Formats: sequence, structure tokens, C-alpha cells
Amino acid sequence: MNLLLRAAACCAASLWLAGCAPFSSASYQTLRLAVLGPPSQVTTDYVNTLHRPALVVRLNQSEALLLLASRRDTQAEWHGVEQHLVTRNGKLVHTAGLPLEADLIVALGADDPFAGDLRRLADGTTVTRLVDYPARYLTSVPQHARYTLGPSEAMTIMGQSVELQRVDEAVSMPALGFTASNRYWFDPASGRVLASAQQIAPGLPELFLTEAVPAGVAP
Repeated sequence: MNLLLRAAACCAASLWLAGCAPFSSASYQTLRLAVLGPPSQVTTDYVNTLHRPALVVRLNQSEALLLLASRRDTQAEWHGVEQHLVTRNGKLVHTAGLPLEADLIVALGADDPFAGDLRRLADGTTVTRLVDYPARYLTSVPQHARYTLGPSEAMTIMGQSVELQRVDEAVSMPALGFTASNRYWFDPASGRVLASAQQIAPGLPELFLTEAVPAGVAP
């Protein structure tokens, strides 16, 4: 484990000791930092004490705060006490530590919308990718997705109202009898996804992800 990852793990551990355990249901001062559902339990003031971007992950009423371990091009790694996530431009492509045997590995092709710039996404784009669910002993399960450009919507993130472009993703996995309607919100100036609502596996509720960048820290 390199120095950066050790630092992220130590920071995550300190958050857990402070009371923000992964997917805990404890009550904290609320702030509308998440995009949908109940207000987030993570405060802007707390995020501003961090030294790197964070990812707020909510599953039902529970939350985890993960810290950015590395970012390269569109790929970012987020580390917490128990959960470890990899996103490609906001889309979950590798997870570890999720409940209900929901961890997954997603292979994105060169033509996948999340492998490029979402600002160039054409309405009605379709793609097929392969998904592994290691804990369920499922490999190379085809996932079909169709993309529709939604409206521009205002979101409140880190106490600031930002205008974001929504992308809707209709997912189907016939082999598992699974369908989902996911949403992503990206900054039209940079193309970077700042918030999303993703159902990634059968039997798992939607995961709500919001990227929170401390004041004075580069995204």
C-alpha cells in the first residue's frame, strides 16, 4: 500500500472513530448535501476540515464517507473503513465491502459513454457491457443500457446551489431478471459527474453518491 492509500485509510479510520461509521444510522446535524431522499448526515463544515475530496454514499438511511485515494483521467478510487469504490466519471465500476453480496466489477468498452466525455453523449445511445458479481459467483453477465438526456437541474452540494445536466440510464440484465433506472448529474462546464443515483445489483436499493470537495482543495 503506497503512502497515499495509507493516508486515505488513516483519514477514514479517524472519521469512523469520530462517529461516522460506514453505513451507520446514527443521527448527526443535517445538511442538504445529497441529491435525493433524506438530508445527508455529513456537514459542510466537517467536509471542509478534510484535505482531499470525499464521496458521500447513502444506502437507505445509512451513510458512508469515503476519501479520494487517487484520480487519473476519469477514474477515481474512494477508500473508507470498510467500503472501497472505483468510479469512472461517476459510474461505479468496482466495489468492495457493500452489503447483500452486491460487490461488482464492470468492464467498460472504448465506446462506453462513461469512458469518454458525457457532454458528447448523443440522446438514445445504447451500449452493452459485461458485469461480474464475485460474491454471487456470476461472471460476464451482459448488461444493456440506454441513455437519455434529461433536463438541467439545480442541486445543493456543499451548501451551494449548482446547475447540473442530468443523464438517465435505463439498465436491463435479462439473465438476472433485473432492470434499473439510474440517474447521473454532471457539470456542463467540465463534464464531471458530481452526483448520481445507481442501483447496481438485484436486491440492492439505490446508492446515492455525492462528491464533496473541501474549500480550497482541487477536485
